[in-house]
Amino acid sequence: MKGKIKIVFSTVLAGVLFAGLRAPAADTNAAPAASPGNPVIARGNGIEIKRGELDEAMAGVKAQTQDLTPAQILQIQKQMLNQLINTDLLLAKATDADKAAGQKRADLQMTAAIENAGSQEVFDQRLKANGLTETGLRAKITRDATAQAVLERELKIAVTDDEVKKYYDAHTADYAQPEMARVSHILIFTVDPVTRAALPADQQLAQRRLADNLLKNIRAGADFATLAKQYSDDPGSKDNGGVLLPFPRGQMLREIEDAAFSLTNNQVSDVITTTSGYQIVKLLENIPSKKTGYLIAAAEIRQGLTRQKFAQLAPAYMDGLRKAAGVEILDPNLKAVAPAASGTTMPPPAAVPAGP
Repeated sequence: MKGKIKIVFSTVLAGVLFAGLRAPAADTNAAPAASPGNPVIARGNGIEIKRGELDEAMAGVKAQTQDLTPAQILQIQKQMLNQLINTDLLLAKATDADKAAGQKRADLQMTAAIENAGSQEVFDQRLKANGLTETGLRAKITRDATAQAVLERELKIAVTDDEVKKYYDAHTADYAQPEMARVSHILIFTVDPVTRAALPADQQLAQRRLADNLLKNIRAGADFATLAKQYSDDPGSKDNGGVLLPFPRGQMLREIEDAAFSLTNNQVSDVITTTSGYQIVKLLENIPSKKTGYLIAAAEIRQGLTRQKFAQLAPAYMDGLRKAAGVEILDPNLKAVAPAASGTTMPPPAAVPAGP
């Protein structure tokens, strides 16, 4: 395993969107019967997948496939179908112990996700922004975690607490978040925003006067966000009152960084001269450095180490399982589905939201 098994919200979406939010049958009403509009596209002993199930899985991908070719979209459909088949085959072999293990892992992953989001409210906002619900996400995680538990049991794979702790101790620096600053700023250009050529001297002088007047008004009690919306030349932040995403040292212009990390909360800087113009910075929040604790990281580390172990063993096992179940792909467009190995490993484990 190279580097930290990074816990990010994009990993959640990769698992959810590219494997489908498909809840366990026990938690839903009976699936719609096959029909001309919802034909069976894959079947085997004890499993049956209809077109509607694949379409439901693909619904989460549509927003991300705008720049893909029809051939690439078809390949995603094939991979998703492969995943649905493998998951169903594994769930058919699930014992009560496997289901309990899947539920426990899902609970841990959801707790870690909410913890890293900072609050339940923030977590809910991020789910909503991506068209997800907590109930749907939990069902998806539980389903995949249960299938993974089956595969681990069948392959007799286990990751010990000592292995997890050893990995965490060897990568402690990767689980540290540096001190960060969250600021609002007002940018007054002294360059042409398109060509980046310097403005004439008289225009630069006028821009400096504008910046000085803005600072004077702010110090007199004017609302910073209102002035940013009205006067800032930064198109990426002005409509948001000048608010920038939190940043650590080393990512911003040195002049802005020095100002941001020298201010106290709600304090406003003097006018700062940069190569592109004049800026005024208000510190909204200084975010102390922190370390992701072992208890939060352990579940995700265990998932990564487990996948690493069964990556070599699972393909052959799943090939045998599919042959024993007599799996057939009935849709001619999907028939040339990728080998079972490509869908053997479980979707990436649910991860801790790291921000929108």
